[in-house]
Amino acid sequence: MIEYIVPPLTGAVIGYVTNWLAIKMLFRPYNEVRIFGVKVPFTPGLIPQRREEIAKSIAKVIRKHLINPENLHKLFIESSYREILENKLNQTVEEIVDNLLLDLKEDIENKLKLPFLINYSDKILQSLSEKIKQRIMEKSRQSITENLEKHIEEELPQLLSSLDVENLIYETLISLDIKQLEDIILGFSEKQLKHITYLGGVIGFFIGLLQIFITF
Repeated sequence: MIEYIVPPLTGAVIGYVTNWLAIKMLFRPYNEVRIFGVKVPFTPGLIPQRREEIAKSIAKVIRKHLINPENLHKLFIESSYREILENKLNQTVEEIVDNLLLDLKEDIENKLKLPFLINYSDKILQSLSEKIKQRIMEKSRQSITENLEKHIEEELPQLLSSLDVENLIYETLISLDIKQLEDIILGFSEKQLKHITYLGGVIGFFIGLLQIFITF
């Protein structure tokens, strides 16, 4: 009975451990290992050993297919920047006009010092405030829209093209500690890597069964 159980179990263990070890050896060991001055094979791990080459490839792919000038320009056009600018403009205009009219009111009160005129001036200034804000907003919005459209269509693509996105991504990947890089990669692919490890055990189990079939 044992001769029928041992081969599948042995194959499963070997397959599981082999796949687990292969995944670990993508990063481990982090540094080159030498014994009596002789470099131990497969040290450092595959990714630490070819880190620069991998970083350049990743940076090139991301720059070409994801963060290219065309995609960035499209993203900017489709964003809510217009609404943000308009809200900021409204806020700024309100603050400027309110402060201006407040100074004007204080100046009137200090010079006239007539209660009935002061009360009347409040109504006038309040009416002026709304008209001034509306007028400034109309002019400002028109001017900003015209200039902004021009900059977005003509200058933004040139600016985005001048950004060295590829080099920025490369330097970021190179600056990461190997342990950090390992945590990032193994973190988002943990589930898939576990499936690969388990698959090694399953394949090993069936190879053991096949061995029994061939032998007996």
